[in-house]
Amino acid sequence: MVSEEHERTTLVNEMREENGTKQSTPLHRSAVGSGVSSPAPADPIDDQILRSRIEGEDNVDENFGNPTRSTLYIFLLTLAIGGLQISWSTEFSNGTPFLLSLGMSKTVMSLVWIAGPLSGVLVQPVVGMLSDSSMSPFGRRRPFMVGGAAFTTLSLLVLSWSKDIVAGVLGKFVDAVTGATQFLAVIMVYVLDFSVGTVQASSRAFIVDNVPIHQQQVANAWAAVLTGVGNIIGFILGTMNLPKVFPFLGNTQFKCLAVIASLALILSIGLACKYIKEKDPRVDVYLREQPIRRRSILDFFRQTVRGISRLSPQVRLICDTEFFAWTGYFPMLFYTTTYVGEMYYQEVIHARDPSSPPLTSDEIDKLWEAATRYASWSLLFYSLTSLIANLMLPLIIAPSYAHPELAKPSRLRIKWLTLPRSWMISHVVFALAMLSTFFINTGRQATIMIAVLGIPWAHALWAPFALIAEDIARIKENVRHPNFERFEHEAGIIMGVHNVFVSLPQVFSSLASSIIFKFLAKPRGEEDDNSIVWIFRLSGLGAIVAAYLSTKIKTPDQLTVEDMMFDGLSSEEESIDYDAETGPVEGQVRMSREVM
Repeated sequence: MVSEEHERTTLVNEMREENGTKQSTPLHRSAVGSGVSSPAPADPIDDQILRSRIEGEDNVDENFGNPTRSTLYIFLLTLAIGGLQISWSTEFSNGTPFLLSLGMSKTVMSLVWIAGPLSGVLVQPVVGMLSDSSMSPFGRRRPFMVGGAAFTTLSLLVLSWSKDIVAGVLGKFVDAVTGATQFLAVIMVYVLDFSVGTVQASSRAFIVDNVPIHQQQVANAWAAVLTGVGNIIGFILGTMNLPKVFPFLGNTQFKCLAVIASLALILSIGLACKYIKEKDPRVDVYLREQPIRRRSILDFFRQTVRGISRLSPQVRLICDTEFFAWTGYFPMLFYTTTYVGEMYYQEVIHARDPSSPPLTSDEIDKLWEAATRYASWSLLFYSLTSLIANLMLPLIIAPSYAHPELAKPSRLRIKWLTLPRSWMISHVVFALAMLSTFFINTGRQATIMIAVLGIPWAHALWAPFALIAEDIARIKENVRHPNFERFEHEAGIIMGVHNVFVSLPQVFSSLASSIIFKFLAKPRGEEDDNSIVWIFRLSGLGAIVAAYLSTKIKTPDQLTVEDMMFDGLSSEEESIDYDAETGPVEGQVRMSREVM
């Protein structure tokens, strides 16, 4: 052990002499720069290169970053996101109808769904910070992915079987069954959302850690595509009469969906963790040199506040945009099934012969189950629209960064359509869709409107994550330069802070929804209940603000000029050509490095 440390120290000194290490490193602005697998150490000696020399390896990327990844690698890297989405689609397609079937009012139900936003505010930043400082031999992110998946599976199954569990335990106390079932369901919703948040935070940081900057858009596009596939699978299953098709999985739709979603999550997390290997943080130079100490919950929130203050201007603007966008996304996710289902229910009731006898309690329950399946069709069309958009957007949007040897021109590409501009257009589409509820009167019209929402949702799954990941990589490339030392560059911390900006507006939206339900909602099944409609209309206002903010997000060439001006150069002294097909022109980027 002593000889190994002596050899390591000797190699470090030799490599410092070879590289002429200085206290301040020149500003490095690379269009094809290094990846973001781990924070940069205090000196430019990368631990991967150091270990490779000790082990006698020579085939290591000398750019101190991740190599270009294959399509199969990126698929496996992002597979966990797709598996998680099946569980998520099960919750938000069946969660609200299930809670209402337990006798909850819409006002109480809207407060229950604060669990999701609280997960983003309380859980995901903590998970990000814990995983950033994790010294597990299995990697920094994978232990959290596996643990979160285990609790997600457990809570989803208990939630779907809560009626049977409580009835089995309190069968003799009939009066207490309803209240106990509601209580257990609420607890499981919170456990489920906190567990999903754990998997989400660690999986997103997992992606950022393992691909280079020029593949960040590609990797996040794959994550968005697999999210769409997960939604489609979940909603196709939701349109089927699963108890009839798979009676051995359960006697209700929700039970069958919960079992299938759990199996899909276990499979996807298992494959991702088996085939994607992380660096061992115990031998990582940067992480090994950091002091390890116990942290309280208060420490985590102090670090979150510090992380917000250290965000780069680009990431802060993206987070501000997300804040207003998610005031609208929250109602779309949780109230869509109820909105379309109630329209279907009323259409069926109005179509019945007035002389027919009143529906029995069992017939009403079956009608509501049919209404939920009908609403699942709208979510299926919405997911198909989102998937098609996720497949098409990378082909038509000009890439922010491109590797010169990998850039492939596309005839479909629209040179002026950058990712920030496309994201801005999606906010406008969302606002118009929400305002269209003034003219929607049938379930079919509502289904078309929900399908259109797949376009902004496709952007929500891709654009902010790709833009943030690119800026994290940009900062990591330059972190040793004084101008960049003040910016946060840890993926876990930044993704946790991002989730705060995503989650807080959902808390506000949920509280506002609760107030609207209090004054406008009517008992389940009654006519002229416009409470959800007004929530949708008000949510369009946040999208308008988000559209305005997204117009201020900078392009790579603007950031390049800004970085050079930070370093004492003006745009008149040196300019970087930017090609919409391939990104910054390689020759110009190389010349700028020589000048700096």
